[in-house]
Amino acid sequence: MKTVFEKGFVSADSHVAEPGDLWVKRVDKRFRDRAPQVESRTDADYFCIDGLPPFANAAFMGAMVSDKVAGPGQVKGVMRRQQEIRPGAWDVQARLADQEMDNVRAEVTYPSVGMQFFAIPDPEYQRECMRVCNDYIAEFCAAAPQRLLGAALLPLRGPIKWAVEEAQRSAQLGLRSVMMPCGNLDRAFNHPYYQPLWAALQEMELPAALHPGGQEQSNSETFGKEILMNAWVVDNKITPMMQGLTGLLASGVPQQYPKLQFVLAEGGIGWIAAALRLMDHWWEDNYQWMEPKLGEKPSFYFHRQCWATFEDDRAGLLTRELLNVDHLMWGSDYPHAEGTFPCSKAQIAKDFAGIPEAELSKIVCENVTRLYGIELS
Repeated sequence: MKTVFEKGFVSADSHVAEPGDLWVKRVDKRFRDRAPQVESRTDADYFCIDGLPPFANAAFMGAMVSDKVAGPGQVKGVMRRQQEIRPGAWDVQARLADQEMDNVRAEVTYPSVGMQFFAIPDPEYQRECMRVCNDYIAEFCAAAPQRLLGAALLPLRGPIKWAVEEAQRSAQLGLRSVMMPCGNLDRAFNHPYYQPLWAALQEMELPAALHPGGQEQSNSETFGKEILMNAWVVDNKITPMMQGLTGLLASGVPQQYPKLQFVLAEGGIGWIAAALRLMDHWWEDNYQWMEPKLGEKPSFYFHRQCWATFEDDRAGLLTRELLNVDHLMWGSDYPHAEGTFPCSKAQIAKDFAGIPEAELSKIVCENVTRLYGIELS
């Protein structure tokens, strides 16, 4: 019988790099003069979105990953140009070739620039920008629907019916999950505003994903700066996910909607066991008076309804028995700078050393195929 290294992996977290002229070509004419677009400056190419600070993101969206292909020590700085982005970030055939190169059989596909749209202050402008992004991701994934599974953005500045309608429309387009903002939320997850959306997502059986970069309060003014970059990356990958998870579990939403599944994408897993234990400790002492009232420990709802992804997290894997091995999922984060491409095989072998083959197979393949209904050939 073939091992998972021979059969190939399934990434629960990958991305497209949206073309720089996507919104210029596609947004409704009402917003054409405000369309998100690339502006070339002396030091780098910047993405400009009305209402948000410009940010230089070409390095993170695929330029730096091509440096990694050149070999160790070849990664250049972060101030880069759009033409340096690896073709597989936006060309489907090049993407499938890179999957083969990295021993990946299928991927859950999130936006890149689009995640910043949660912070757009203008409700109608946000809705239109997200519509264009969702259409593009659906078209990209339709070229190989069992190898590319798209995630849709939901507009949450305007009436909640806009988000429900976009979730329904996106599902009809073939997208397989939706994205919610995480960290620094304008509203708590149990706010009455969200109730129609939670009910609709549960009925449609669409997982709701929280992903770093999807905050409702923009931090893009620091995006792409070399000062304290290492701290910036850690703060922006882990801190929002902590806020998202603790806010979700404390909200009572998983208790109220027991069939709704939530994905913590790209935030790593090494911190989760400690966060769950602290939440459980407080629940054990104070559950009789805390609101909203939870009938079970917070960890109960995590184990039942939450799924979490990581790229390189040996520490997290060593705490897997405190989590739920059936809900942990590896992701390559292709084509983003901190992902494992083109060395996913070596990274997985290193991180999973000593871990039973059956658990390895679940985490790098079987769990994600079960959650999203992927049929591997």
